Amino acid sequence: MKPTLVKCVRSDAKEFTIGLSDWKITKLEGIDAPNFSLFTDKNAVGDGAMLSGKRVDDRDVYVEAKSRFPQQNEAIRTRALGFFNPKYTYRVHVTYLGTTRWIEGELEGFSIPAENVYRNMTMKVRFYCPDPYFRSEDNFGKDIASSQKMFGFPYIQTAKIKTVASAFNFAKLVKITNDGDVETYCMARILFSGETTNPKIVKDDYFVRVCESFTSGDVLEIDFANATIRKNGTNIIQKIDRGSTFTSMQLDVGPSNIGFAADTGDANMSVTIYYNKLYLGV
Repeated sequence: MKPTLVKCVRSDAKEFTIGLSDWKITKLEGIDAPNFSLFTDKNAVGDGAMLSGKRVDDRDVYVEAKSRFPQQNEAIRTRALGFFNPKYTYRVHVTYLGTTRWIEGELEGFSIPAENVYRNMTMKVRFYCPDPYFRSEDNFGKDIASSQKMFGFPYIQTAKIKTVASAFNFAKLVKITNDGDVETYCMARILFSGETTNPKIVKDDYFVRVCESFTSGDVLEIDFANATIRKNGTNIIQKIDRGSTFTSMQLDVGPSNIGFAADTGDANMSVTIYYNKLYLGV
């Protein structure tokens, strides 16, 4: 049977893995489907109620473990006490039945009770996760510029093809399939090899366009989840086209068409799309 592991990665990049040589996991909770809430309004007339909304709630991930070698209690206890610190945030990577996914969390509780120092110690760790979704380990980077064009000359013009071809100005277009449990957002990283003006990323009938000029070596990062735009690390959100929309750029479950274009110089754009699939549990 494949081992169950919980690898905690602190915001300063230090790591602590529960389930390897020092600690044996004895209890693991909060990694299956999260709690959810339903909101209803009672019918004024007649029986029952109307469903007015639903929500996936925040969750806790709880780990309990025992030390494997009592003769090493002093060293492994000191390391654990120094690692689990509420001043930091954590990424919790859970491996269960051969599948590994991670979730962001805040340290909500930690203890190694003082017991007989010659026996196996018990460690308890609890993380509070305001975002309830587990993420894929792979960020599924996809280079749009290396993909084949979907349209060429000559082409048969239908209403649908005409709309898409006009929107993309015959630039690159790829199909990205999200087979996670829910919709997710991506980040676009654009490396420029020459002069380009007003680049944009397009998803179906929506886009985010940056009204700015770029030259060879410039890097543009568009984070659709956090609605940020950075040129060479500097925030340039004020350069966004007013017709742009971040919220409509989500990758729905299933296929989505993602492409890029520019007023001039789209051949100088190397575009990579990164995204994590989101899951209800591990």
